[in-house]
Amino acid sequence: MKAILLDFGGIISLHKGLYYIPIYPDTDEWHKVEKGEIPEEEFWKKLEKFYQKSTEEILDMLVKEREPNTKLLDFLKEIKPKIKTGFITNSLSKLTRRLVEEWKLKEIFEVMVISSEEKLAKPDPQIFLLSLQKLKVSPEECLYVGKKGSYVDVALSLGMRSFLYCNFDDFKERILRILEEEPEEK
Repeated sequence: MKAILLDFGGIISLHKGLYYIPIYPDTDEWHKVEKGEIPEEEFWKKLEKFYQKSTEEILDMLVKEREPNTKLLDFLKEIKPKIKTGFITNSLSKLTRRLVEEWKLKEIFEVMVISSEEKLAKPDPQIFLLSLQKLKVSPEECLYVGKKGSYVDVALSLGMRSFLYCNFDDFKERILRILEEEPEEK
């Protein structure tokens, strides 16, 4: 295995269970923005009107609702010399880029595939193939860890190893086992 590709929400980014802003009522529109079907800048203007706040204020509140999975991120830093790392997220670019900056995720992940930027979203196999291309690995050389069974199924159908994320301890145990199975490259 040469690379690990992770789902972002629920694995790297954990929701604190707090909501500082009410959920935007049109979830279909939100998902269309995540897929790049609606321009993100246009959507942020709608959010500003809906919440009566600036984009920065909305971002601040959305960021406060999330926290990094520090155990997982620290573990990835430990194994990083042995393996490439990347993530795929169905999300808004501004929000994800803000989290990447604040949590210093560029130090851990070489590849960050954001659906709204790529105009592709999970479970579309193309977003997985794009991630593999950016990581410069074949499906057989990559492990995908997902938060939804449908995403794991897509990764498996492409020839990737894959499993569903349950918790950090299970994740760490599985990754260490997989790394032990792998012959050392010379």
